[in-house]
Amino acid sequence: MWKYEKKLQYPVNIKKKDLKMAKYILTQYGGPAGDVSAII
Repeated sequence: MWKYEKKLQYPVNIKKKDLKMAKYILTQYGGPAGDVSAII
């Protein structure tokens, strides 16, 4: 039987939200020049 615990490897403390940086990071993963597109 499997027990799945969703934990991060390193603790993350977000003190202030930066939406511009969040959008930039998201495009690097899923955008046209992102990692996922490079793999496919």
